[in-house]
Amino acid sequence: MSAIPPAFGPTEPIPCDDDRDAFATVNISMVVSREQLRAALAIGHAEQAGQPPLADLEVLDVRREVEGYLAAVAIISTEQETATARISPELLAELDAAIDRAYTRRQFIHEAQAPSYSEGTVTLQTLDRGEVTVPEPAWCKGHEGELVGPLSQVTHDGSDITADVDGLPLVRANLTHAPYLELEPEPHPLVYVEGLEAASFDADGLRQVVAEGRAFLDRLEALAGQLDALAEEGSS
Repeated sequence: MSAIPPAFGPTEPIPCDDDRDAFATVNISMVVSREQLRAALAIGHAEQAGQPPLADLEVLDVRREVEGYLAAVAIISTEQETATARISPELLAELDAAIDRAYTRRQFIHEAQAPSYSEGTVTLQTLDRGEVTVPEPAWCKGHEGELVGPLSQVTHDGSDITADVDGLPLVRANLTHAPYLELEPEPHPLVYVEGLEAASFDADGLRQVVAEGRAFLDRLEALAGQLDALAEEGSS
């Protein structure tokens, strides 16, 4: 394989069996061939009694069929191995210790922030530092509704700019700044750019994409100028 092909999914987390307690969400990227995709879709769709017809499936529905089948095969194989494996108490303890290191479960407070704003600052609750007051840039859209987490997860996000065609969001971007990250703190704001839905267009639709794309690029260029200004402010 000379190059890694484009990545798709996961469309959504696949739940574990009802008789199991969910512990962690494990994301796996699998490189598969067209033949393997065809087989996974055929089997997964057959298990749904062939309904709805393949031609009626939306893009995300097709991906869910494929991901669901691949996940089911992996889980079933794991369950079969678990049923037949004989694990000593000593090895079981070592396995659990390794899992606890690799899959440390964060302790979340399922409580939304109740931010308090002052001149150029915001006061937030954090899990590790309690109540903290940090600088609040004028472009940040606020922290209402955010879940309380550690200080390292406090991020300032600006309003979205998007490229939409007939209500279909193609790409979005926003100013963002995460100055309290522990491993790689961001000294200056950045612009986060994300591609959204894929779609097909006729000639007129494609011209709309081009026009909206040009307008979006102009707005991105304006954000680049804003980044320069913010970096200069932070350096002065």
